Amino acid sequence: MIKEGKFTILETRGAVAKITINRPEKRNALSRDTIREILAVFEELRNDDSIAVVLTTGAGDVAYCAGRDLSEFPTEGGQNRGTDRRKEPRAYHVAEVIRTFPKVTIAVVNGYCLGGGITLLLPHDLAIASDKAQFGLPEIMRGFLPYPIIATMFKTLIPTKLAFELILTGKNWDAKKSMEAGLINRVVPHAQLQEEAWKWGEEVGKFDKVTLKYCKMAAHASMEAASVPAAAEIAWLMQEEHALVNPRAYAGTREFHKS
Repeated sequence: MIKEGKFTILETRGAVAKITINRPEKRNALSRDTIREILAVFEELRNDDSIAVVLTTGAGDVAYCAGRDLSEFPTEGGQNRGTDRRKEPRAYHVAEVIRTFPKVTIAVVNGYCLGGGITLLLPHDLAIASDKAQFGLPEIMRGFLPYPIIATMFKTLIPTKLAFELILTGKNWDAKKSMEAGLINRVVPHAQLQEEAWKWGEEVGKFDKVTLKYCKMAAHASMEAASVPAAAEIAWLMQEEHALVNPRAYAGTREFHKS
């Protein structure tokens, strides 16, 4: 099934859905209206019980997402002081939806992933990239801060000095270095990217949907715990709750004992 919006394309195959940011003429930059539409599509998928995995990618062969649409940015310091820009839809709002989404998310990076594109990338559970992909934070060269990215990046497992390298130099990384730094999991030939992403989604999506949801919840709750013992206790409690709410809990164990 394919559903086209003004700025996005939603495609589903079985338990896997793919959201494509569809602004190739703007390198899939995030305008306010684009952000609103992406949020609406995620909300639609949140309520679709048939979907277990959500892929995100960019239209065309050039960019996953080149960041925020600079045509909506101020051109001089001190502008917009009389307005509360925090109320505007931002890339961070999409990132937070992705971070807390109850289904597995996979970023499919088909080209440039810059600025706000990194904001979208970081909170995905998994990420696969084309061997032509480029990753970077050009904000320093534009005269403003990658503030939502900084907030997200230092809550990840990216080593601090590598994070500072991206933030303070404005230079792009290729897919190989990005994988070594922990931004992505896999690099595949550009021509094979989309099909490999569908296959990965299908591989994950075959598992029980409730179990996938609880795996994510337990992982995030453990990462945010104050100590290792607290993280272990949280994971144990999540396991107990999962066993209570999911009739299919331990199905694999039962099959093992039958064999």
